[in-house]
Amino acid sequence: MSIKNREMVAKVIIGISTNALNRLFTYVIPTDLNDQVEIGSVVLVPFGKGNHLKEAYVIDIEFNEGTYEFELKKIYEVKENVSVMKELLQVASWMHNRYQCTITSALKLMLPRDINVKLKTFKTIVINKVQLTKLKEYKLMIIKDKRLVKRLAIIEFLENVCINSDTEIYYFVEKDLLAWLNTNSAMIKNLEKLDLLERRDEVYERKIAILDQKTYDEKFELTKEQLVVSNEITKSLDTNKIFLVHGVTGSGKTEVYMNLIKRVISNGQKAIVLIPEIGLTPQMIMRFTGRFGNIIGVMHSKLNLGERYEQWQKASNNDVKIMIGARSAIFTPFDNIGIIIIDEEHEHTYKSEQNPKYHAREVAIKRGIYHNCPVVLGSATPLVDNYYKASLNQYKLLNMTKRAVANAYKDIHLIDMRQELEAGNTGVLSRELYNAISEALLKGEQIILFINRRGYANSISCRQCGFVYKCDHCDISMTYHKSNRRLICHMCGDSKPMKKECPMCGSKYIKGFGAGTQKIEALISTIFKNAKIIRMDQDTTSRKHGHETILKQFRNHEADILIGTQMVAKGHDFHNVTVVGVLAADISLNVEDYRGAERTFQLITQVIGRTGRGDRPGRAFIQTYQPGHYSIVHAINEDYISFYNEEIIFRQTMIYPPFCHLLCIITMSENDYLGRNLLDQCVSVIKNLYLNTEDTKFIILGPAKTSIGKIKGLYRNRIIVKGSSYKKLTLVMKELYNRKDKDNNYTKVKLSMELNPMGFN
Repeated sequence: MSIKNREMVAKVIIGISTNALNRLFTYVIPTDLNDQVEIGSVVLVPFGKGNHLKEAYVIDIEFNEGTYEFELKKIYEVKENVSVMKELLQVASWMHNRYQCTITSALKLMLPRDINVKLKTFKTIVINKVQLTKLKEYKLMIIKDKRLVKRLAIIEFLENVCINSDTEIYYFVEKDLLAWLNTNSAMIKNLEKLDLLERRDEVYERKIAILDQKTYDEKFELTKEQLVVSNEITKSLDTNKIFLVHGVTGSGKTEVYMNLIKRVISNGQKAIVLIPEIGLTPQMIMRFTGRFGNIIGVMHSKLNLGERYEQWQKASNNDVKIMIGARSAIFTPFDNIGIIIIDEEHEHTYKSEQNPKYHAREVAIKRGIYHNCPVVLGSATPLVDNYYKASLNQYKLLNMTKRAVANAYKDIHLIDMRQELEAGNTGVLSRELYNAISEALLKGEQIILFINRRGYANSISCRQCGFVYKCDHCDISMTYHKSNRRLICHMCGDSKPMKKECPMCGSKYIKGFGAGTQKIEALISTIFKNAKIIRMDQDTTSRKHGHETILKQFRNHEADILIGTQMVAKGHDFHNVTVVGVLAADISLNVEDYRGAERTFQLITQVIGRTGRGDRPGRAFIQTYQPGHYSIVHAINEDYISFYNEEIIFRQTMIYPPFCHLLCIITMSENDYLGRNLLDQCVSVIKNLYLNTEDTKFIILGPAKTSIGKIKGLYRNRIIVKGSSYKKLTLVMKELYNRKDKDNNYTKVKLSMELNPMGFN
């Protein structure tokens, strides 16, 4: 038998994300599918005793040597128009080892969520020159036949349009043509049977609103500082260097990004731009489309399945050259990447909280190595971990210390709310902030008020018996939402109606404590009765285009005051905003997370950056009960270096990243004892395997309850392992997963592990 005719087999991964199936299976490639099956193909294969058809991914192809102990099954079908690039197959394998996820769960990130999406199509009528000649001849044949008068009208119409066109092939939308001629498709089908025209299904391109909202982007000459940064990165466009661009708010990092991308595109390459939450920065998308036009693609969670599929196909077919999106956009199927940019690189949203628990930055660096292209990390408040790496020259640090456009003066006020209480002010607004809002409203200026907590009241309790409304499934107080008079659990989403009397003692003295965005909105509307107020939080932006709608309203001055969570702090450019207020600057300090100070500094810096962006002076008011905390002091001075110098000492003293790696191990179970017992077993395994070795330093904290001890009916316990070796921690994960899978005592216990989490839950 010739080599050409030898039977081939495919090594595939079954598309089910479970450790038991995290291995290769062999299937025969039928001869009629030989030309279709490639490495990376998505196929349907009969699987299991019932031979149910399952999706699978082709990892390798080889000759059938006929040395198998049993008869091989055959591939049933090859999915058209979807496959995984060889490079992304390598990325999936790397993710499997780095994050201890299944290869299938990694591969699913490389493809549209639903590869079976049916594309919307519409009928078109196509006529070429030969068919046009036939139409003319047919017209002469039937011109005197009164029975075909309607058919004649169609032919004459088509003939007149085609004659006046210079193209070789003529296209008509059938629906429009039938409407113009007041006829039905039967007439068109008759002409098709006579080979006088052709009817085709054309794919209907879904319109994505944010890509249609193009804003003309004036091209500025780069400032001296922007030019230095741009030139430094340009010199390394053919290397896999990592750059950390530390640019103050308004320094023009986006202009540098676009300048670099223009060079990349002119070299015939492509670019990926990651932003933390695409709905929060629509003006950035509009600037890119204004500069680069229809070569822009968008990828984010607000797109429906069909839109995501089409954006993926456009990238795969080279119809777009720049992909902008949230973290999942890092898996864009580009074959010739010239640069990867991660804006606001400090944001925790770049770390996935679902399996696989990957970090987009790490995947970007991996892809940068493959494509030999630079990765650019940009932020006004870089992650302490990354700034430390820059200090060790692992990343190349580039500073942008000056604002690109000379904005108006900015005045920052630190308000000690303890003094407000002593003065008899028990309201949510300090006297200074109240006066500033009043003045701004009189001048027709706008205000942003920030509180990083949504809802109306954080908890509802009875002042007579002490009863507190708690979720039936989670160990957490329910939040009162006044708009629908319901209590909602922000962990599991369960809700119940708010009652006027205490369910325990019947007292009417039941009320809410604490304040969220809804309550602030209600209070502000009472204080400033004539002001137009809009709120921006998870509740008001849950619908599609929710972010864009609210931001557009505020930009068009359809509202005077914007109240919101951290959504209002990020990346927005409102030139008429002259007052911003942080109502409770210390919320993020009082959390069970070693990054609390860092997040507080970042949020305050971002909020301050929303004022004074136009030609009017801006004022920022930071209200806090901890005015002396270094994160707040340095944030109001916009002094990142001083903050970093204090924070890095704390991290080193307490042995937190970047001076170690963290492994968070959580058990979730209906039986609290079983969960804690499994963690005890995990501690024993770690100590026996690694703790006493010379080359490994581990510190184990716990077992203990998580900050929220019960979610969705499952008790949660955890241990935290501090380790000097990332590789050893991945081996710990692998060992613990393997032992758990083999131990039937813990089948009802869920085990979750995450390396270097962005926070502790």
